[in-house]
Amino acid sequence: MGYVKRTALVALSALAVTAAPAHAAEVIVVDGNKAERVQDPAVPGRAEIDLGQPLGPRASAASTPRARSSSARGRGAVYAALRRELRRKQIKRSDYRRWRRGFVLAQRTLRRLSGARRTQLLYVAGSVEALALSRRLTPTRMPVAFLQLERNRQYWRRLPYPATGAQVSFRGSQILFQYFPGEGLQLHPLSTFKKANALHGFCERGEPECDEAALRRILDEMTALAVKRGRHFIAWEYLFYFGGGYPPWMSGMAQATGIQALARASQLLSEPTYIETARRALGAFETLPPAGVRTTGPAGGVHYLQYSFAPRLWIFNAFLQSLIGLHDFAKITGDERAQRLYNQAEPEARKEVPLSDVGDWSRYSYAGNESTAEYHELLREFLQSMCTRRLGAEYCEYAKRYRGYQVDPPVLTYRGPETGVVDSPVGLSFNVSKLSAIEVTVTRPDGRVVFSRVATFRRGGGSFTWTPRGPSLFTVTLAAKELRTGLGKKDRVTTEVEVTN
Repeated sequence: MGYVKRTALVALSALAVTAAPAHAAEVIVVDGNKAERVQDPAVPGRAEIDLGQPLGPRASAASTPRARSSSARGRGAVYAALRRELRRKQIKRSDYRRWRRGFVLAQRTLRRLSGARRTQLLYVAGSVEALALSRRLTPTRMPVAFLQLERNRQYWRRLPYPATGAQVSFRGSQILFQYFPGEGLQLHPLSTFKKANALHGFCERGEPECDEAALRRILDEMTALAVKRGRHFIAWEYLFYFGGGYPPWMSGMAQATGIQALARASQLLSEPTYIETARRALGAFETLPPAGVRTTGPAGGVHYLQYSFAPRLWIFNAFLQSLIGLHDFAKITGDERAQRLYNQAEPEARKEVPLSDVGDWSRYSYAGNESTAEYHELLREFLQSMCTRRLGAEYCEYAKRYRGYQVDPPVLTYRGPETGVVDSPVGLSFNVSKLSAIEVTVTRPDGRVVFSRVATFRRGGGSFTWTPRGPSLFTVTLAAKELRTGLGKKDRVTTEVEVTN
């Protein structure tokens, strides 16, 4: 069955006639045997929820490990885990029956599927079996594991194949899944909590998109899917392999965004239980990896990780968002523990921010690759958020500087020489302020071009080598076009070089 195209916005009254906001993102909404592509103003765009570059260049789909095939041993381990927790009275009999039946139905569906659809569902079913075999299919992990399995069973039976990275929700639910090729639909805590923050913002600003029921529903759902991790805290986990990390793993950025969303909604909805849920999640920032996200940063202070499985990957934007989440929670609730966690790590952030600057752009992580345009903007936004909250002048300085890197044109300066000799190489030297494509053109007085080249140069000095074949007063034109932002900002400089015999 094909997608049904729809232009109306999710959660808006039938009376609303305004067009979708520019920031609305597409989500596939599943309703039984139908799927609709919907522009939802609360759903974050892909750039906002992309999980990033965990260990350098993004792993290709071919290099991503796949879950082991479903086996009799794995299936037996799932059934045994369910019986064990029922016997211990850690799960309700109704949940036991529902989850066991869902697992059986998934096995039956697998037998009817083939090709790529079978691969997606097999990965998710195999992940549940892997948790059971390692005795990590615990009572608090069962709700999310079996929900994810059921959603994948629903989707892969007959619904249209999604694009990589597509976000998916199911009618009656507010939480978001994302499609990862070879790994099926995976619950995305960061995307879901960003959606909750967007819903809160609509209501806080009195906008027509306000839907308090949807906000309550999304946080109630996520509260029910929190997993007891370690001894003293809960977390919202990712249950798939990603960039070197095997499931289940957690993200400090997603955790902090969840804490922030719960605190904000608690005020709006007068729901104190959300504060208690958020407090139970603070332990992630007190616990070392791989259980938690607290580590030592490159400047020697406390740093909160994006990925619990990567203790030496210090991602600048994720760290700042973790601090913003802790700060907002502490400010809303007066919670001393959250304030202490913020105070312990914020000095490290001040020292790390300059380490993200390469002079004309930002780095994604310490000693790592330069940011993509999307990640540079995300870092700038978080710096501005720190600045707006008056958390330090350094954040304001770098937010302004990074905005300049985005919008300022390249500055091109000719360094010489002004003379040359026939048949001797002349190095036409210049400085450029940012990564640019540089074009040089040398012309004779009559306008005839005698030399032309284009090359890419990073910030700093560069040169083109030209060998003149006769004497004259030549015009040298250098043009720079910046490459990172796609805005095509340019600069040009013209000079003269006198060549003699």
